[in-house]
Amino acid sequence: MNKILLLGTMLAFTSSLALADKPVAENPDERAKAERLLSSFVEQTTSWQADFEQQVSDPDGRITDTSTGVFLLQRPDRFRWEYRTPWLQTIVADGDRLQMYDVDLEQVTVRAMNGSLNSTPAALLAGDGSALDAFVVTDVVESDGELWLQLVPNDDSGDFERVRIGFAGSQLVALQLVDRLAQTTTINFSNIRSNISISEDSFRLELPEGVDVIDESAF
Repeated sequence: MNKILLLGTMLAFTSSLALADKPVAENPDERAKAERLLSSFVEQTTSWQADFEQQVSDPDGRITDTSTGVFLLQRPDRFRWEYRTPWLQTIVADGDRLQMYDVDLEQVTVRAMNGSLNSTPAALLAGDGSALDAFVVTDVVESDGELWLQLVPNDDSGDFERVRIGFAGSQLVALQLVDRLAQTTTINFSNIRSNISISEDSFRLELPEGVDVIDESAF
C-alpha cells in the first residue's frame, strides 16, 4: 500500500491473523470494557507519541513492505507521521491542511483537511470523540493478553473495509487495516508516551529550497 494512501485512509484484517483465541464479543461486560478502552483513548488522550513498525501483506499473507518511523498526535486533528526507514517521508496535519512530503521525490502535496479524515482510522487516532460515531464495533477478541476490537466504517465508500485496534491493558499498542484489495497493513507501536507536551513545531513542515509544492487544498 502506498504510504500516502495509507495515511489518507488511516491516517492502522485478514483471516490469516489468528485472533480467535478467546472471543469475548458475546460477553456484554467484556465488550463494554473494550469499547470503554477505545472511548477513553479517543476522548482522554490529548497527545500521544510512539515509534512504529509497519508491515504490508498481500492477500496471501506475504510481506511486501516493511518500514519504521515515529508518530505524534495532538488532538484535535493534528499529527505527524514520519517514515524513517527504508526511506524518508513525512505526513503532517495541522488541523487545516494535510501535507505529504516525499524527500526522495523532492515533492510535497498539500490538501485541505475539511473532514477528509472522517470515517477513517486517522480520525480515531487524531480526531475528537465524535469520530467514534463513524464506526461500528463488530467483534471483540482476547489474544495473548491483548484485547482487540474490530470496527467497520458506517460509510462503505472508503478505501478500507475494517480496522482492528489492539490494547495491552489500557494502552493502544497496535493497529491493523485491510483494504478493499485484501491487503493488510499491520502497525505495532512501542516507546509510547501519552498526554505529554509536544511542540507546535512538530506539526509544521519545514521544506528545503527547491522542493516542488503541489497545492490541492482548493479542490
